[in-house]
Amino acid sequence: MLIRSSWRIGSIAGIDIAIHPTWLVIYALFAYAAMLSAQAIADLNGVPLSTRNGFILGLIAALVLFACVVIHELAHAVVARRLGIPIGNITLFLFGGVASILREPGTPADEVKMAAAGPLASVALAALFGALAALTASLHWSWIFTLCTFLAVTNLVLALFNLLPAFPSDGGRILRAILWRFMGSQARATSVASTVSAVVAALLVVAGGLMAVRHEWNGIWLIFIALFLLQAAIASGRQARISLALERTRTGDVMARTLIPVSGDAPLTAFVAQVADGRRTAYPVVVDGNFVGLVSPRDTANVPPSLWEHTPVRAIMTPAAGLPQLSADAPASDALAALAKSGVRSLPVLENGEVTGVVSEESIFAGLRDRGTAAQ
Repeated sequence: MLIRSSWRIGSIAGIDIAIHPTWLVIYALFAYAAMLSAQAIADLNGVPLSTRNGFILGLIAALVLFACVVIHELAHAVVARRLGIPIGNITLFLFGGVASILREPGTPADEVKMAAAGPLASVALAALFGALAALTASLHWSWIFTLCTFLAVTNLVLALFNLLPAFPSDGGRILRAILWRFMGSQARATSVASTVSAVVAALLVVAGGLMAVRHEWNGIWLIFIALFLLQAAIASGRQARISLALERTRTGDVMARTLIPVSGDAPLTAFVAQVADGRRTAYPVVVDGNFVGLVSPRDTANVPPSLWEHTPVRAIMTPAAGLPQLSADAPASDALAALAKSGVRSLPVLENGEVTGVVSEESIFAGLRDRGTAAQ
Protein backbone atom coordinates (compact mmCIF):
# COMPACT_ATOMS: atom_id res chain seq x y z
CA MET A 1 0.00 0.00 0.00
CA LEU A 2 1.32 3.44 -0.96
CA ILE A 3 1.57 6.10 1.73
CA ARG A 4 -1.28 8.55 1.12
CA SER A 5 -0.50 11.25 -1.51
CA SER A 6 2.65 9.44 -2.69
CA TRP A 7 3.71 9.49 -6.32
CA ARG A 8 4.64 6.18 -7.92
CA ILE A 9 7.80 6.61 -10.00
CA GLY A 10 8.39 3.00 -11.09
CA SER A 11 9.13 -0.47 -9.81
CA ILE A 12 12.13 -2.72 -9.26
CA ALA A 13 11.76 -6.51 -9.15
CA GLY A 14 7.99 -6.04 -8.97
CA ILE A 15 8.24 -3.70 -5.94
CA ASP A 16 6.71 -0.25 -6.44
CA ILE A 17 8.89 2.77 -5.68
CA ALA A 18 7.07 5.92 -4.59
CA ILE A 19 7.93 9.45 -3.46
CA HIS A 20 5.96 11.34 -0.82
CA PRO A 21 5.77 15.13 -1.32
CA THR A 22 7.74 15.64 1.94
CA TRP A 23 10.72 14.01 0.20
CA LEU A 24 11.22 17.25 -1.75
CA VAL A 25 12.02 18.99 1.53
CA ILE A 26 14.62 16.46 2.62
CA TYR A 27 16.07 16.35 -0.91
CA ALA A 28 16.65 20.12 -0.84
CA LEU A 29 18.23 19.89 2.63
CA PHE A 30 20.45 16.97 1.61
CA ALA A 31 21.49 18.75 -1.59
CA TYR A 32 22.55 21.78 0.48
CA ALA A 33 24.36 19.59 3.02
CA ALA A 34 26.02 17.66 0.19
CA MET A 35 27.18 20.92 -1.38
CA LEU A 36 28.79 22.06 1.89
CA SER A 37 30.31 18.62 2.50
CA ALA A 38 31.67 18.43 -1.04
CA GLN A 39 33.26 21.86 -0.63
CA ALA A 40 34.82 20.78 2.69
CA ILE A 41 36.14 17.54 1.17
CA ALA A 42 37.54 19.45 -1.79
CA ASP A 43 39.25 22.01 0.45
CA LEU A 44 40.68 19.29 2.68
CA ASN A 45 42.22 17.51 -0.29
CA GLY A 46 43.33 20.64 -2.13
CA VAL A 47 40.83 20.13 -4.95
CA PRO A 48 39.56 23.35 -6.62
CA LEU A 49 35.72 23.50 -6.57
CA SER A 50 33.76 26.60 -7.55
CA THR A 51 30.44 27.50 -5.89
CA ARG A 52 28.59 26.68 -9.12
CA ASN A 53 30.24 23.28 -9.43
CA GLY A 54 29.66 22.63 -5.74
CA PHE A 55 25.95 23.34 -6.20
CA ILE A 56 25.70 20.95 -9.15
CA LEU A 57 27.68 18.33 -7.24
CA GLY A 58 25.30 18.70 -4.28
CA LEU A 59 22.25 18.07 -6.47
CA ILE A 60 23.86 14.98 -8.03
CA ALA A 61 25.12 13.66 -4.69
CA ALA A 62 21.67 13.98 -3.08
CA LEU A 63 20.04 12.10 -5.95
CA VAL A 64 22.61 9.30 -5.83
CA LEU A 65 22.29 9.16 -2.03
CA PHE A 66 18.55 8.61 -2.24
CA ALA A 67 19.16 5.93 -4.85
CA CYS A 68 21.35 4.32 -2.18
CA VAL A 69 18.45 4.62 0.29
CA VAL A 70 16.25 2.78 -2.21
CA ILE A 71 18.90 0.04 -2.47
CA HIS A 72 19.00 -0.14 1.34
CA GLU A 73 15.22 -0.61 1.52
CA LEU A 74 15.21 -2.92 -1.49
CA ALA A 75 17.64 -5.22 0.36
CA HIS A 76 15.07 -5.51 3.17
CA ALA A 77 12.31 -6.20 0.66
CA VAL A 78 14.22 -8.84 -1.32
CA VAL A 79 15.22 -10.77 1.80
CA ALA A 80 11.68 -10.52 3.17
CA ARG A 81 10.27 -11.88 -0.09
CA ARG A 82 12.72 -14.81 -0.03
CA LEU A 83 11.51 -15.57 3.50
CA GLY A 84 7.93 -15.66 2.27
CA ILE A 85 6.97 -12.33 3.84
CA PRO A 86 4.69 -10.24 1.58
CA ILE A 87 5.99 -6.82 0.50
CA GLY A 88 4.03 -3.67 -0.29
CA ASN A 89 6.18 -0.88 -1.67
CA ILE A 90 9.17 1.38 -0.95
CA THR A 91 8.41 5.02 -0.24
CA LEU A 92 10.87 7.91 0.08
CA PHE A 93 9.59 10.54 2.52
CA LEU A 94 10.71 13.23 4.95
CA PHE A 95 12.76 10.91 7.18
CA GLY A 96 14.38 8.84 4.44
CA GLY A 97 12.84 5.65 3.09
CA VAL A 98 10.62 2.83 4.29
CA ALA A 99 9.85 -0.61 2.89
CA SER A 100 6.28 -1.67 3.58
CA ILE A 101 6.45 -5.14 5.15
CA LEU A 102 2.92 -6.55 5.23
CA ARG A 103 3.53 -9.27 7.82
CA GLU A 104 5.90 -9.66 10.76
CA PRO A 105 8.69 -12.27 10.49
CA GLY A 106 7.76 -15.67 11.87
CA THR A 107 11.01 -16.36 13.74
CA PRO A 108 13.83 -14.36 15.40
CA ALA A 109 16.26 -15.67 12.76
CA ASP A 110 14.07 -14.32 9.95
CA GLU A 111 13.84 -10.97 11.75
CA VAL A 112 17.63 -10.69 11.94
CA LYS A 113 18.09 -11.65 8.29
CA MET A 114 15.54 -9.09 7.11
CA ALA A 115 16.71 -6.28 9.43
CA ALA A 116 20.43 -6.76 8.77
CA ALA A 117 20.03 -6.74 4.99
CA GLY A 118 19.63 -2.95 4.78
CA PRO A 119 22.70 -1.93 6.82
CA LEU A 120 24.80 -4.59 5.05
CA ALA A 121 23.75 -3.11 1.70
CA SER A 122 24.73 0.38 2.93
CA VAL A 123 28.12 -0.89 4.16
CA ALA A 124 28.68 -2.56 0.78
CA LEU A 125 27.82 0.73 -0.98
CA ALA A 126 30.19 2.61 1.36
CA ALA A 127 32.98 0.18 0.46
CA LEU A 128 32.19 0.52 -3.25
CA PHE A 129 32.25 4.32 -3.22
CA GLY A 130 35.35 4.26 -1.01
CA ALA A 131 37.14 2.12 -3.57
CA LEU A 132 36.00 4.43 -6.38
CA ALA A 133 37.22 7.44 -4.40
CA ALA A 134 40.67 5.85 -4.03
CA LEU A 135 40.77 5.01 -7.74
CA THR A 136 39.65 8.46 -8.92
CA ALA A 137 42.11 10.14 -6.53
CA SER A 138 44.99 8.36 -8.26
CA LEU A 139 43.56 9.45 -11.62
CA HIS A 140 43.12 13.06 -10.39
CA TRP A 141 39.41 13.08 -11.28
CA SER A 142 38.62 15.69 -8.64
CA TRP A 143 34.84 15.90 -9.19
CA ILE A 144 34.24 12.17 -9.07
CA PHE A 145 36.66 11.77 -6.15
CA THR A 146 34.74 14.37 -4.11
CA LEU A 147 31.38 12.81 -4.99
CA CYS A 148 32.51 9.25 -4.17
CA THR A 149 34.11 10.32 -0.88
CA PHE A 150 30.86 12.02 0.20
CA LEU A 151 28.77 8.97 -0.77
CA ALA A 152 31.15 6.56 1.00
CA VAL A 153 30.92 8.52 4.25
CA THR A 154 27.14 9.07 4.10
CA ASN A 155 26.40 5.41 3.35
CA LEU A 156 28.54 4.35 6.30
CA VAL A 157 26.74 6.86 8.54
CA LEU A 158 23.39 5.59 7.22
CA ALA A 159 24.33 2.02 8.13
CA LEU A 160 25.52 2.97 11.62
CA PHE A 161 22.51 5.19 12.35
CA ASN A 162 20.12 2.44 11.28
CA LEU A 163 21.86 0.05 13.67
CA LEU A 164 20.90 2.17 16.69
CA PRO A 165 18.65 0.05 18.97
CA ALA A 166 15.60 2.20 18.21
CA PHE A 167 12.64 0.06 17.17
CA PRO A 168 11.34 -0.10 14.45
CA SER A 169 14.67 0.83 12.85
CA ASP A 170 16.99 -1.98 11.75
CA GLY A 171 18.98 -1.99 14.98
CA GLY A 172 15.77 -2.01 17.00
CA ARG A 173 14.50 -4.99 15.03
CA ILE A 174 17.74 -6.88 15.62
CA LEU A 175 17.44 -6.08 19.33
CA ARG A 176 13.85 -7.35 19.30
CA ALA A 177 14.94 -10.57 17.57
CA ILE A 178 17.58 -11.21 20.26
CA LEU A 179 15.06 -10.52 23.04
CA TRP A 180 12.47 -12.67 21.24
CA ARG A 181 14.96 -15.54 21.05
CA PHE A 182 15.55 -15.50 24.81
CA MET A 183 12.09 -14.45 26.02
CA GLY A 184 10.13 -16.75 23.71
CA SER A 185 7.52 -14.08 22.97
CA GLN A 186 7.55 -11.58 20.12
CA ALA A 187 5.04 -9.38 21.94
CA ARG A 188 7.10 -9.16 25.14
CA ALA A 189 10.27 -8.59 23.10
CA THR A 190 8.54 -5.76 21.20
CA SER A 191 7.46 -4.16 24.46
CA VAL A 192 11.02 -4.16 25.84
CA ALA A 193 12.51 -3.02 22.50
CA SER A 194 10.01 -0.15 22.36
CA THR A 195 11.04 0.97 25.86
CA VAL A 196 14.71 0.91 24.86
CA SER A 197 13.80 2.86 21.71
CA ALA A 198 12.08 5.56 23.75
CA VAL A 199 15.24 5.96 25.86
CA VAL A 200 17.44 6.15 22.74
CA ALA A 201 15.09 8.72 21.18
CA ALA A 202 15.22 10.83 24.36
CA LEU A 203 19.04 10.74 24.31
CA LEU A 204 19.02 11.80 20.67
CA VAL A 205 16.75 14.74 21.54
CA VAL A 206 19.22 15.81 24.22
CA ALA A 207 22.17 15.41 21.84
CA GLY A 208 20.35 17.37 19.16
CA GLY A 209 19.53 20.12 21.65
CA LEU A 210 23.17 20.43 22.72
CA MET A 211 24.24 20.61 19.07
CA ALA A 212 21.68 23.34 18.37
CA VAL A 213 22.88 25.35 21.40
CA ARG A 214 26.37 25.27 19.87
CA HIS A 215 24.84 26.53 16.60
CA GLU A 216 25.29 23.14 14.93
CA TRP A 217 21.98 23.25 13.11
CA ASN A 218 22.11 19.57 12.18
CA GLY A 219 21.03 19.09 15.79
CA ILE A 220 17.54 20.39 14.94
CA TRP A 221 17.22 17.69 12.28
CA LEU A 222 18.42 15.10 14.79
CA ILE A 223 15.66 16.23 17.17
CA PHE A 224 13.03 15.76 14.46
CA ILE A 225 14.31 12.26 13.69
CA ALA A 226 14.37 11.42 17.40
CA LEU A 227 10.76 12.58 17.83
CA PHE A 228 9.77 10.45 14.85
CA LEU A 229 11.48 7.43 16.44
CA LEU A 230 9.79 8.20 19.77
CA GLN A 231 6.37 8.29 18.14
CA ALA A 232 7.08 4.97 16.39
CA ALA A 233 8.30 3.45 19.68
CA ILE A 234 5.11 4.53 21.48
CA ALA A 235 2.94 3.09 18.69
CA SER A 236 4.94 -0.17 18.70
CA GLY A 237 4.63 -0.41 22.47
CA ARG A 238 0.86 0.03 22.24
CA GLN A 239 0.65 -2.69 19.58
CA ALA A 240 2.86 -4.94 21.71
CA ARG A 241 0.45 -4.62 24.64
CA ILE A 242 -2.40 -5.70 22.39
CA SER A 243 -0.35 -8.62 21.04
CA LEU A 244 0.62 -9.65 24.55
CA ALA A 245 -3.02 -9.59 25.61
CA LEU A 246 -3.85 -11.80 22.62
CA GLU A 247 -1.11 -14.25 23.60
CA ARG A 248 -2.45 -14.48 27.14
CA THR A 249 -6.09 -14.92 26.13
CA ARG A 250 -7.62 -18.27 25.15
CA THR A 251 -9.57 -18.44 21.93
CA GLY A 252 -12.35 -20.06 23.93
CA ASP A 253 -12.64 -16.89 26.02
CA VAL A 254 -13.29 -14.62 23.02
CA MET A 255 -15.42 -16.84 20.79
CA ALA A 256 -19.20 -16.80 20.39
CA ARG A 257 -20.41 -19.82 22.34
CA THR A 258 -24.14 -19.52 21.73
CA LEU A 259 -24.46 -21.30 18.40
CA ILE A 260 -27.46 -21.11 16.10
CA PRO A 261 -27.09 -24.04 13.69
CA VAL A 262 -28.49 -23.64 10.22
CA SER A 263 -29.60 -26.53 8.00
CA GLY A 264 -27.57 -26.79 4.82
CA ASP A 265 -30.74 -27.74 2.93
CA ALA A 266 -32.74 -24.74 4.13
CA PRO A 267 -33.50 -22.11 1.47
CA LEU A 268 -31.93 -18.69 1.88
CA THR A 269 -35.34 -17.19 2.64
CA ALA A 270 -35.56 -19.38 5.75
CA PHE A 271 -31.96 -18.60 6.72
CA VAL A 272 -32.46 -14.83 6.44
CA ALA A 273 -35.67 -15.06 8.46
CA GLN A 274 -33.95 -17.21 11.10
CA VAL A 275 -31.06 -14.81 11.65
CA ALA A 276 -32.84 -11.53 10.93
CA ASP A 277 -32.41 -10.35 14.51
CA GLY A 278 -28.98 -11.93 15.00
CA ARG A 279 -25.76 -9.97 15.29
CA ARG A 280 -23.28 -12.79 14.69
CA THR A 281 -20.82 -12.78 11.81
CA ALA A 282 -21.28 -16.47 10.98
CA TYR A 283 -23.44 -19.49 11.74
CA PRO A 284 -22.51 -23.18 11.66
CA VAL A 285 -24.14 -25.14 8.83
CA VAL A 286 -25.18 -28.73 9.56
CA VAL A 287 -26.32 -31.58 7.32
CA ASP A 288 -27.59 -34.79 8.96
CA GLY A 289 -26.23 -33.50 12.28
CA ASN A 290 -22.70 -32.97 10.95
CA PHE A 291 -20.90 -29.66 10.77
CA VAL A 292 -20.22 -28.90 7.10
CA GLY A 293 -19.39 -25.20 6.95
CA LEU A 294 -20.02 -21.62 8.02
CA VAL A 295 -22.42 -19.12 6.51
CA SER A 296 -22.83 -15.40 7.02
CA PRO A 297 -25.76 -13.13 6.15
CA ARG A 298 -23.26 -11.26 3.95
CA ASP A 299 -22.91 -14.39 1.80
CA THR A 300 -26.44 -13.85 0.50
CA ALA A 301 -25.35 -10.65 -1.27
CA ASN A 302 -24.11 -12.66 -4.27
CA VAL A 303 -27.53 -14.22 -4.86
CA PRO A 304 -30.46 -12.15 -6.26
CA PRO A 305 -33.35 -12.06 -3.73
CA SER A 306 -35.65 -13.54 -6.37
CA LEU A 307 -33.57 -16.77 -6.22
CA TRP A 308 -33.36 -17.07 -2.43
CA GLU A 309 -36.33 -19.38 -2.18
CA HIS A 310 -34.69 -21.89 -4.54
CA THR A 311 -31.10 -21.61 -3.27
CA PRO A 312 -30.01 -23.84 -0.35
CA VAL A 313 -27.68 -22.50 2.34
CA ARG A 314 -24.97 -25.02 1.45
CA ALA A 315 -24.64 -23.34 -1.97
CA ILE A 316 -23.27 -20.14 -0.45
CA MET A 317 -21.53 -21.43 2.69
CA THR A 318 -17.78 -21.67 3.20
CA PRO A 319 -17.09 -25.46 3.36
CA ALA A 320 -15.56 -26.73 6.60
CA ALA A 321 -12.90 -28.55 4.61
CA GLY A 322 -11.46 -25.21 3.51
CA LEU A 323 -11.37 -23.66 6.97
CA PRO A 324 -8.59 -23.84 9.55
CA GLN A 325 -9.94 -25.41 12.72
CA LEU A 326 -8.94 -23.85 16.00
CA SER A 327 -8.74 -25.25 19.50
CA ALA A 328 -10.45 -23.42 22.34
CA ASP A 329 -7.17 -23.57 24.27
CA ALA A 330 -5.14 -21.92 21.49
CA PRO A 331 -4.07 -18.32 22.19
CA ALA A 332 -6.28 -15.66 20.62
CA SER A 333 -3.23 -14.47 18.66
CA ASP A 334 -3.31 -17.79 16.75
CA ALA A 335 -6.97 -17.25 15.95
CA LEU A 336 -6.32 -13.72 14.68
CA ALA A 337 -3.41 -14.93 12.53
CA ALA A 338 -5.55 -17.78 11.12
CA LEU A 339 -8.31 -15.32 10.24
CA ALA A 340 -5.85 -13.06 8.43
CA LYS A 341 -4.18 -15.92 6.56
CA SER A 342 -7.40 -17.62 5.47
CA GLY A 343 -9.08 -14.37 4.42
CA VAL A 344 -12.43 -15.29 6.00
CA ARG A 345 -14.40 -13.34 8.58
CA SER A 346 -15.07 -16.24 10.99
CA LEU A 347 -13.61 -19.62 11.92
CA PRO A 348 -14.99 -22.63 13.86
CA VAL A 349 -13.57 -23.54 17.26
CA LEU A 350 -13.50 -27.21 18.20
CA GLU A 351 -13.31 -29.06 21.50
CA ASN A 352 -13.05 -32.85 21.40
CA GLY A 353 -13.95 -32.79 17.71
CA GLU A 354 -17.19 -30.86 18.26
CA VAL A 355 -17.84 -27.28 17.15
CA THR A 356 -18.34 -25.31 20.34
CA GLY A 357 -17.95 -21.78 19.08
CA VAL A 358 -17.23 -19.37 16.27
CA VAL A 359 -14.48 -16.77 16.46
CA SER A 360 -14.07 -13.57 14.44
CA GLU A 361 -12.07 -10.37 14.65
CA GLU A 362 -15.13 -8.69 16.14
CA SER A 363 -15.52 -11.31 18.87
CA ILE A 364 -11.77 -11.25 19.66
CA PHE A 365 -11.50 -7.50 20.16
CA ALA A 366 -14.87 -7.30 21.92
CA GLY A 367 -13.57 -9.97 24.30
CA LEU A 368 -10.34 -8.04 24.90
CA ARG A 369 -12.33 -4.87 25.63
CA ASP A 370 -14.55 -6.73 28.08
CA ARG A 371 -11.56 -8.26 29.85
CA GLY A 372 -9.84 -4.86 29.99
CA THR A 373 -12.96 -3.27 31.47
CA ALA A 374 -13.32 -6.04 34.02
CA ALA A 375 -9.67 -5.63 35.05
CA GLN A 376 -10.12 -1.92 35.81
